[in-house]
Amino acid sequence: MLALIKRNIKVFVRDRMAFFLSLLSVLILLILYKVFLGQIQIDGIKAAMDVNNAPSDVVTMVNYWLVAGLVTITSMSATLGAYGVSVDDRQHHRVDDFMLTLISPIKIEISYMVAAVLIGSLITFMLYVISIVVLIGGTGLLIGLTATLKVMLLIIASSTLSLLIVYPIMYLIKTNSQFASFSTIIGTAIGFLTGVYISIGSVSASIKNVITWFPLTPINSVIKQLIMEDSLNKVFKNAPNQIRTSYEINYGILLRFPDGTHFTNITILEYMGILTVVLIALGVVITKLVKVNGRS
Repeated sequence: MLALIKRNIKVFVRDRMAFFLSLLSVLILLILYKVFLGQIQIDGIKAAMDVNNAPSDVVTMVNYWLVAGLVTITSMSATLGAYGVSVDDRQHHRVDDFMLTLISPIKIEISYMVAAVLIGSLITFMLYVISIVVLIGGTGLLIGLTATLKVMLLIIASSTLSLLIVYPIMYLIKTNSQFASFSTIIGTAIGFLTGVYISIGSVSASIKNVITWFPLTPINSVIKQLIMEDSLNKVFKNAPNQIRTSYEINYGILLRFPDGTHFTNITILEYMGILTVVLIALGVVITKLVKVNGRS
């Protein structure tokens, strides 16, 4: 299976145009994010503070918020793009050739998934580094070794969950054209579903619940807490606690249950664990149903 994982990674990287476009789309997203979404939040803060120019600490805080959002979107889009190798193999019946080597179907499928998560995590972490350097500067990377390792683990978790979320549908996709259409839909929807394109505080209660409980939103929340901590402390140093809490709730740094209590890290870990088990079970069921229908 290890050989298959290496092969899947090489196939994706060997397609230089696809790999280049993956990186280019990330850079385009970074620029658009900075020009539009970041400026919208900064303008809102300037209006609230009744000033013409936002202090540098505020700009830095917003930029960290942008980085966290970019990481969440990229973990989904990059992982999904890497999993496209399996779709191409199914369309051209290469999977049938693998079957002749007596490798079990489940090992073949796992090799695609592991390769996609590795590639997606790598591209996402590259984006994380590039985004901080571009938006904040090299000093923005100095958040501490422990915090950086936690961000890396969260990126892997986000990429893994991203693949598990789309896998039941992806397994039904048989052609590259279907995959391209599906990727476009997911790429557009993911920013709204995680509260990246819109702030959680600006939507109705029902939509807020959808965003809050979407699997990637809690991970996005923890990443924000890790990388924004210092800038939040500086910006809200002399402000009442309720003002900081209000900002953190409105922009998805803190998540709340419908009764108003906040998510804790333990709550998020438990939720991620339950989701992972449920999504794996769903993926297994879908896989078996497709195989049974294929034989009949």
